[in-house]
Amino acid sequence: MNKKFSFVLMAFLLLSTKMMSQTIPFGVQGQLLDRMNNNPSNSQNRNQPQNQANVGRRTITTTPKQKQNYDSLMADRKRNAGEIADEDTAVFNLRKRIFGYSIFNNKTGTFEPNLKIATPKSYVLGPDDELIIDINGYSEDHYNLTVSPDGFVKINRIGNVYVAGLTIEEAKSRIISKLSQIFVGLRREGSGPSSTNLYASISLGSIRTVNVTVQGEVLFPGTYSVPSLARVMNVLYLAGGPNQNGTYREIQLIRNKKVIATIDLYDFLTAGIQKNDVNIHDQDIIKVGIYKSRIEVKGKVKRPALFEIMPQENLSKVIQDFAGGFTEDAFRELVKITRYTNRERKLIDLNSALMNSFSPQTGDVIQVESVNQDRFENKISILGEVFRPGQFALEGSSTLLKLIDRAGGLKENAFLDRVLIQRINPDLSKTNLSVNLKDILTNKSKDIALRREDNVSIFSILDLKEGYTVTIHGEINLKREKRNESDAELNLDGNKKSENNTGKVTSSQDNNRNNLTGNTDSNTDVVQIESEISEELKSNEAANQLINRQLKLTLPFVEKMTVEDLILQAGGLRESAATGVVEIVRRKKNLADNIPMNSQIAEIIRFSISKKLQLDETASTFELQPYDEVFIRSSPNYELQQFITIQGQVIYPGVYGLEKKDERLSEIITRAGGLNRQAYPKGAKLIRKIQLTEFEKNRKTEQLNEIQDNFTGISAQKDPAIVAKTKETIGIDLVKALKNPGGEDDLYVLEGDIIDIPKEPQTVKVSGEVLYPNSVKYLEGKSFYDFISEAGGFTSSSARKRTYVLYSNGSVKRTKSFLFLRFHPKIEQGAEIIVPKKSKVATGQQIVSVVSIFTGTLTSLIGIITLIKATSN
Repeated sequence: MNKKFSFVLMAFLLLSTKMMSQTIPFGVQGQLLDRMNNNPSNSQNRNQPQNQANVGRRTITTTPKQKQNYDSLMADRKRNAGEIADEDTAVFNLRKRIFGYSIFNNKTGTFEPNLKIATPKSYVLGPDDELIIDINGYSEDHYNLTVSPDGFVKINRIGNVYVAGLTIEEAKSRIISKLSQIFVGLRREGSGPSSTNLYASISLGSIRTVNVTVQGEVLFPGTYSVPSLARVMNVLYLAGGPNQNGTYREIQLIRNKKVIATIDLYDFLTAGIQKNDVNIHDQDIIKVGIYKSRIEVKGKVKRPALFEIMPQENLSKVIQDFAGGFTEDAFRELVKITRYTNRERKLIDLNSALMNSFSPQTGDVIQVESVNQDRFENKISILGEVFRPGQFALEGSSTLLKLIDRAGGLKENAFLDRVLIQRINPDLSKTNLSVNLKDILTNKSKDIALRREDNVSIFSILDLKEGYTVTIHGEINLKREKRNESDAELNLDGNKKSENNTGKVTSSQDNNRNNLTGNTDSNTDVVQIESEISEELKSNEAANQLINRQLKLTLPFVEKMTVEDLILQAGGLRESAATGVVEIVRRKKNLADNIPMNSQIAEIIRFSISKKLQLDETASTFELQPYDEVFIRSSPNYELQQFITIQGQVIYPGVYGLEKKDERLSEIITRAGGLNRQAYPKGAKLIRKIQLTEFEKNRKTEQLNEIQDNFTGISAQKDPAIVAKTKETIGIDLVKALKNPGGEDDLYVLEGDIIDIPKEPQTVKVSGEVLYPNSVKYLEGKSFYDFISEAGGFTSSSARKRTYVLYSNGSVKRTKSFLFLRFHPKIEQGAEIIVPKKSKVATGQQIVSVVSIFTGTLTSLIGIITLIKATSN
C-alpha cells in the first residue's frame, strides 16, 4: 500500500513540473529552483530587484599605467607652459593676441567630458565598457556586463554575445534578442505594450579609456588617454589648443586613415555652436595644421585680435562677427588697411560702403580709428555769472540772449558792460569779441549770433575789485581749538576752507556772523586767524603771558563798518583789553601822481571806545577803510596771577600767590610763618624755570653742535638733556637774606619759583674718582683730605687740581692753586665733594701736529731774524 502511494506521488510531481515549464519562463523557473534549494547567493547573482540595481555614479575604467601616463603628461604640460612663457615672451604675447587663445588657457574653465549625460545613440562599444541590464515586469533580473578584450559580454544561461564595434542601439537590439530566448515575451522598454508585461532597459555604466593622438600645431602634441565619451574639444583642451601657427578653422579628425570630420572653432567662438564636435574613438588622430590666412584688426572694435579668415569671408563679416562690431566712438566712414606687397607695404583707405565686397589678404592690418574727441559739431559754452554755466547745443541757443536764458539767466553781480566771446576761426586761430551786454538787453544793440565752439565769459563785479580786508589785533575774545600746525582759515559759516588750519572760531558770535556780513560766498568771505606772536618766538616769562595769548583776525571789508562792528565779529573784548586807547594803522594812499614823495608809510589814528559795544550815544562813528589794522592793547595795570612754591622746613609750606612784582625771599618766608626748628637755612636753594623760546632753544642746539675739541677737531654731539632742560638751581644765602631784608642776598622771586629748605644734614658725600665713593659723617674741624681719606683716597686717574665742592644750597666752589700750593674749599654739612677724571692724553697724531706747528713757527722766526740782520748790514 505504501509503495503504491509513493509511486503515485512521484508521478504527480513530475507532471506538475512539466506543466510549469511550459507556462513559466525559464528565468522564473531558475528563481523558484533557487528558492526551493535555499541558495540565496545564486539568486542574488542572477537576479537583483530594481531598487538594488547598480545606479551609482558613472566612472572611467583606467589601468594604473594609463593613470600614471596621464598624470605625468599633465605635470609636463604645466611645467612646459611656464618654460615657454619665460623663454620667448614675444611668442607668448603673440599667442595671447590670437582670437580664441583664451578658451584653451583659461585657468577657471574646463573642457572635461560630462559623464552624467544619457548614453548617446551613436556611442560605439568597446573593451572595458560596462552594460547595465534591468529586466522588469512579472519577472525581475539585473546584469552588470563588462565587454571583454575580445568584444564579448557573457550572459548567464545564454553565453557570449559579441558587441564590440556596435553602437549602443545595435547592442541593445542584439542583447534583447538573446535574452528573449529565456524570457518569453521580453520587449525593449519604450517599444510598445508587451503581452507578457516584461521589459528590458540597457544603459551604459562605467566607460573605457581610449587613446587619441594630437599632432600638428598645438602647444602640447602627443597621445592622450581620455574617456570614451570625450569629444574633439575635450582633447584639444588637454593639448593646450592651437599654438601661434596653428589653425582654428580647419581641425581634422582622422579615423582609419580617413578624415571623418573637420572642425571650425570659430563656430563655437562666435555663435556657441559645436559643429562636428563628434565623439572620439580609440586610435583617432586630431590634426591641427598651419593657418593659411591671418589678419589683425585693431583700434575701435569691441574685440581687437588676430583673426584667421577663409577665402569666402569679407571684411564686413570679420568686423561684425569676429571682432564684435565697432565701438561707440569708432570712425566708421573710413577703415585704414596696411597690406604687404611682394616688395613693400602699402596703405588702403576703404570706405565703409565697400566692406561687403572687400576680401582681406593674409598679413593685412585693419585699423579702425576713433572719432575726434576734442571737436563737437554743435557745442557752445558759457562760463561765469549765470545760474547754470556749462556746455549747450547750438541749435537751441543760436544767439547770446538765448544762450543766457538757456543757462538760467544772469546773476545779480554780473558785469554787463563787457562780455567776452572767444571764437575759433576757420583756420583754427582764436578771435576775441567784446560785447556790451547792457546795450543788447536795452535794445540799443542787436543780439549776437553764435557759432560752433564759441565760449562766452560773463564776469562778476566782485571779481573786478581787490579783495578788501580789515584786521584786528590784540585782546579779542576768540577761542581756538588747536588741531594742526598751520594757521586757521575758515569760511564765515565755520567750515574749513583750506587744508592749512590750526583751529576754528568758537566764540558765541559764530552763529550770527553770516547775518552780520550778509554774504555767504565762501570764495571771498574768508576768516583768517593767527597768533599775534609766532610760536617759536613766544616766551614763557610771566611778563609775556598777555601778549602770548593775543590773536590776529582778518575779515572781509564791508562798507560802513565801524570799530565796534569789527570787535563784535571778533567775539568781543577780553577783560584785559584797554578800551581807552584803540589804535588804527591805515595804509598810505597817494592816488595822485603829482603829489611829492615823503617818508610817511602809514597813518596812525587813536581814540577810545565803549567796552559795552552798545549802539547809543557813547558809540563811535569812526568808519573803517579797506586794509585798516585795528590794535586793542592790554591794560597796563592788568596782570595774571603768579604763584611760587615753598617746600621743606617752614611753618606753612605750600603754594603762594605773589602780591607784587618785586616781592623778595624774606617776604615769602615771613608769609610762610618763618623757619621751623629743623630748618637748615644754609642749605636752602632756589629752583627756577628756564625761560627759553623755541628760537633760543634752536640756537643753543646749533651752538652745542659748533663746539669742537681743540685737539681732535671732533664736533661735540648734541645732548638732548641739555637742550630740553627746563629748570636750574640758583645758589642763595638764605641766612643773609633773612638777616638783611632787601639786601643784595634777598633775591626777587618769580613766577614758578620753588624755594626748598632742607633739614640739617649730618653727612658729606664724596663722589667721582675716589676708591670708594660714599657719604661720610660730618664732624666739625675735619679737613678736605680727611673726607677724601674716608672715601678710600684718590684713584690714579683723578684730577686733583680740578676737585670742586657742591654745597646743599646749589652753589659751587673749586680748588685753587698757587705755585705748588692748593687751597681746597671749606666743607659744610650736606656738601658733595666731586673729584673729576683726568683728561685723555694726547695721541701720537696730536703730538706730531703740535710739534709741526712749533717747528714751523720757529723756522719763521729764524727767517725773520736773518732778514733783519741782512737788512741792517
